[in-house]
Amino acid sequence: MNHNKNWSPELDGLRGYASLWVLVGHICILTRCNIPILSQPGFGVDLFILLSGFLMAKNYIERQDVEPWMSVKTVASFWTRRFFRIAPLYYVLLIVAFIFGETFGHYRDFIAMAWPETQTETARYTDSTLSNILTHISFTFGFLPYYSFRTVLPDWSIGLEMQYYAIFPFIMMLVMVVGFVRMAIASIVLCVAAAFMFPAYFAAFPMPSMILFKLPLFVSGMLLYKAVAEKSKVYVMVALLSPLAAFLTGYFTSPIKMIIELMIISGMSILLMPHSDKSPLRNIVSLAKKILAIRFSQFLGDVSYSVYLLHLMIVIPVIGWLVQHDAFVQLPPLVRMIAATAIILPITYAIALNLFKYIEKQGIALGRRLIKPKKIKINTTA
Repeated sequence: MNHNKNWSPELDGLRGYASLWVLVGHICILTRCNIPILSQPGFGVDLFILLSGFLMAKNYIERQDVEPWMSVKTVASFWTRRFFRIAPLYYVLLIVAFIFGETFGHYRDFIAMAWPETQTETARYTDSTLSNILTHISFTFGFLPYYSFRTVLPDWSIGLEMQYYAIFPFIMMLVMVVGFVRMAIASIVLCVAAAFMFPAYFAAFPMPSMILFKLPLFVSGMLLYKAVAEKSKVYVMVALLSPLAAFLTGYFTSPIKMIIELMIISGMSILLMPHSDKSPLRNIVSLAKKILAIRFSQFLGDVSYSVYLLHLMIVIPVIGWLVQHDAFVQLPPLVRMIAATAIILPITYAIALNLFKYIEKQGIALGRRLIKPKKIKINTTA
């Protein structure tokens, strides 16, 4: 894909490995292979959210000369770009999810029969009621606990992303008035206060699909961009408050998970912040950036959204088929995971590449055409 001159290729690579983390993490869960950190795909999603906040702040700030923040046209252009970045592929796979929901539920039951501890509600795969369809088409399902986790897609985070898009221009307007740090602290206080005021509402969500669960993390991504742009560690320190906010809202079930997220934020800041020639981190960071910028990593980044949205449609049927064979179930957990991964990865990435080429890129192009100024032909003849 074409990027502007200020684009950092390591961001694409990081996004690609985040999607791979989510994919492999779900394979670990459904093959009952517990690998510390890797088998917790939620952290891969959190890395996506951090990157989303970072990139949205970066692009919005770097466009402000041509797209002023207070302009209605700027807000409309932002929403149009983001909608057509997310929605076309989502709608295509949502149709598939509803048509084949019973099949996905069938294979998911086979997995639960092999390992009862993985049991989930089959009805969430087969719910093709009008209310479920409409809430997903409109992206309102993220606010509604009952519908927030109601298809085979990992779309709870897609609804969350759309909520970020909806409020982001207003966050930037607030930044103009109070600055990044005060905005971040206000966001954290709002989310924690809401969790204490409405505990039953927060507890009703099977997944953190409502914006107040993850707004501090998204804002942390924005702060990391500000830290990089101004070479200031103050913004990093404020960004590190978001895991504490998540813990206070009840999202993290243990302090260990809070520490892991602190490590993710710190690691991203170390990767993206500039380092002096004398810094012991300089060579390590330089090597990491080179790895994230190689062609393979860039490929992972290009197809990351397609892989993320698609992967459970491949993971569940493949593992659901494998567990019907006793020989597979009796394998050691690590061998099971590796065997399933060897089958799932090439299928997922081959399909995702085509989704990227023929749906994602076309949707992005359509969004750009809709906001591109129309040229007015002037008749110069007398």
